[in-house]
Amino acid sequence: MDNGWFCLHQMWNIIARLRGENGCPWDRQQTPDSVKNYIIEEAHEAVAAIRRGDKKEIVEELGDLIFMTLFMVFLFDEAGEFTLNDVCHFACEKMIRRHPHVFGTVHGNSADEVKENWTKIKEKEGKGQDPSAVPATLPALMRAYRMLGRGFDVGIDYLKNPDVLVSEISRTVFKIREFPEDRMELLGRALLLLVLLGKIYGLQA
Repeated sequence: MDNGWFCLHQMWNIIARLRGENGCPWDRQQTPDSVKNYIIEEAHEAVAAIRRGDKKEIVEELGDLIFMTLFMVFLFDEAGEFTLNDVCHFACEKMIRRHPHVFGTVHGNSADEVKENWTKIKEKEGKGQDPSAVPATLPALMRAYRMLGRGFDVGIDYLKNPDVLVSEISRTVFKIREFPEDRMELLGRALLLLVLLGKIYGLQA
């Protein structure tokens, strides 16, 4: 990792300086509630950079994302809630536990087997395919995609045939024009049907 660990330590020290008595007034005012918005923003900017394939931009945006994540941890550490060591320890334990084919004796010779084992382990942890576990803060279409992937009962499970699904989408769009009082609900249904159609064709929202 070259000097990666040193750089993370340097980031932590910079945050400590910014939050210190003679630090930056703006940084000293930040709270977990305000910083969470910057983490979301930086995550989206990092994804956009990755999609564009600009390596220089990717480096910059990933750096911003890591910095804001460390900033969030620092705030909780500062308040005596938990430490960076707690966060890293929990993440390491979870990754080792969920990869028994690497760190244990369970066989996982294919990606499908690994995914199946991962799902079983999450269910044992009480974090299975429950749709309510999908974060409400995800963008709407992404959240719909994730919930459909977890077996969310939206009353459209019978629409497995793409042709039938396209017809249902057309009917729903027609109803949007005909029944203005129900437009919000119908528009939501139309969007959900489009997400389902994309999922059938292997396209992620």
